[in-house]
Amino acid sequence: MRRLLYMAALLLGIGSVLGSREVALLSLAPLAAFAINAALPPPGVAAEARRAGSYLEVAVRTGGLPGIVVVWVAQRLGSATPSARVSKFAAPLKRTIKMRIPISETPAYLVVESYNAVFTKRAAAVYIAGARPTEPLQLARGAEEFFEVRPYQPGDAPRFINWRLYAKTGELYINKYAGAEERRAVVVLDTRRLAAAVADAAQRAASVLAERGFSVMYYVPGVGVVDKASPTPGARCSGAIPCGDLTVYVGSLSDICRVGCPSVVYIDVAGEDPLAAIRRLPLYRELRASGAAVLTRPEDLRQFI
Repeated sequence: MRRLLYMAALLLGIGSVLGSREVALLSLAPLAAFAINAALPPPGVAAEARRAGSYLEVAVRTGGLPGIVVVWVAQRLGSATPSARVSKFAAPLKRTIKMRIPISETPAYLVVESYNAVFTKRAAAVYIAGARPTEPLQLARGAEEFFEVRPYQPGDAPRFINWRLYAKTGELYINKYAGAEERRAVVVLDTRRLAAAVADAAQRAASVLAERGFSVMYYVPGVGVVDKASPTPGARCSGAIPCGDLTVYVGSLSDICRVGCPSVVYIDVAGEDPLAAIRRLPLYRELRASGAAVLTRPEDLRQFI
């Protein structure tokens, strides 16, 4: 689309040299075409990703608008650096692109970005592809298939406890089933500062998580599991914070309780203040370097899940 700008500049230059108003006015045509494309939204995309051995099988479906679609695999949640080769293609029509991307990380985060034809508008989505069987499971409706066990965490449903393993080891473990268990998110409310803002942001984050199919548990450090997001008193950095498939820490990051979970998103409720965000840039970089994502708005969770 840069050619439109070059053509407009060329016609305007020729018109100026020749003193021809008609030729100069012709430059408005490519400028109008550029403006129309700049106003268009990026093409809609939907993607499916499935691990098959050391490859990620990807199918990307695009909408009917013109634009560019970029597909790459992130090394970790929130990373801006591809860890696998980038696939880039134009999307002028409705089409489905299939590809196999070699990958070694587990889990893999597939990033699909779409731009309009002149790169003035962007949309992005992140898909998590964990280690899964090469062939999809064929389960009857309502059926369950045993998948694995993991240590019990506060908020787990008692019906999934493996009581035989508890009788042998004295430790609580949870059975995971393919086709039965929901993805679980833990929303951590650090209400030591800005308690009302933290509770509001936690509710908004939980809405996004529920929209994406997660079951949500609220946890206040130093207090434990709570029924709802509220300005709960008594929060303090003590005890281990339980992990979910995704753990979302909501609080003021001026004094942070570190979360030792594999997939963590930190939401800084004070980060919407530009000055506060600038002061905390070193902390943001440190957290992102550890593999976590850092946001200032709960609604931005949609780009990570």
